[in-house]
Amino acid sequence: MSKARDSRHLSTSSSQLEGGQQESSSGADTSGVTGGTGKDIEVTAPGSSSGTGFLGATGSQRDVIQHQEAPKVQAPVAQLSEAELRGGWALTREVFDRATKHPNVTVVSWTSPRVLLVHNFLTPQDVEHLVALAEGGYQRSEVVSDDAAVSSARTSSGVWLSGQRRDAKVREVQHRIHDLLGIPEPFGESIYVLRYGLHQRYDVHTDHCSSEGDFGGATACQTFLQRAGGPACGLGAGGVTCGDRLATFILYLRSPERGGSTVFPLASQYIKPQTPASNAQGTPGKSEAAALLRRSLQHGSEAQPEQAEPAPGATGSGSSLENQLGVPLYCREGAPFLQVSPAPGSAVLFWDFVPAGDMHQPGDLATPDPASQHGGCPVLAGEKLIATRWIRASQFA
Repeated sequence: MSKARDSRHLSTSSSQLEGGQQESSSGADTSGVTGGTGKDIEVTAPGSSSGTGFLGATGSQRDVIQHQEAPKVQAPVAQLSEAELRGGWALTREVFDRATKHPNVTVVSWTSPRVLLVHNFLTPQDVEHLVALAEGGYQRSEVVSDDAAVSSARTSSGVWLSGQRRDAKVREVQHRIHDLLGIPEPFGESIYVLRYGLHQRYDVHTDHCSSEGDFGGATACQTFLQRAGGPACGLGAGGVTCGDRLATFILYLRSPERGGSTVFPLASQYIKPQTPASNAQGTPGKSEAAALLRRSLQHGSEAQPEQAEPAPGATGSGSSLENQLGVPLYCREGAPFLQVSPAPGSAVLFWDFVPAGDMHQPGDLATPDPASQHGGCPVLAGEKLIATRWIRASQFA
């Protein structure tokens, strides 16, 4: 297997699933969006100290908007049939586009890969709760590979929020993730908290085992797919992804002082905001909104407002520290690649599979997106904490 396929997110520990099953090391690796109840809420800029961040508001302005809940497109889990839970659920275009309609979501990359930034998905209290739950449980992160599970390609440590760590708040966060996406909650793996210390990283990889036409030939991938009914596809098996991971939802808990971005090296068409100025009324104009987005993608920091948008002709040649550490070009500051590292409390969703083409009935099949390859860039200063929920297309056990 290539590096892009054998670097999979796993944990070293065993823990209890919600239904009492064992979650072993072979398992792969937040309530609606804050304010998503149809009530009026106060919004401020992403990265500000209070309020619910939303693209278009400035730190000095506060507006009241009608915060609409995303449209319901899936039946509640209690109404799902056994067939739907075990391979009969469909990835429709309606599901695929659902989260893009939420007012707290910015579409960073619409095509391949589909990447969404969710502003202030977690409250500060939520963040601290998840951080505290993870303490004392970190173990070296592993990869799915027929070779050694511990790999130099992935140097973080992690802990599953399962068993006693899956408390009422964790269940609430899980519910909010699935309410935003419209994907049944039993399809999700346990939330996995990852800690990246100084210089730690995860090389570019995919979160799925599949390449088009090849659903996990390696032994480790076969076991990985069996957790959700694979490697067989469709009804009574692994559904539209043949047991593989459909989507990845990352919660940002601690931002490093420098480095540590989530990078998508194969993203070719993504938001590069560089448009003209604010309007005469003083409300945020396009350039101001562009600066807001840059700050959202880079820790929400007012101190480094321009880092996410490289200067014309930038080569990403790198600082002396980057050169010393051998930081890849796509991870270097100012390099023309999609790098995402938003403020704590934000979330990023990207799709590992996408709805298949016209040759299939809508929802019958999904296809892996090769541009979903991503990596965790080395932390150059400080510490990075994220929490990830990986989601399948059939019930995960």
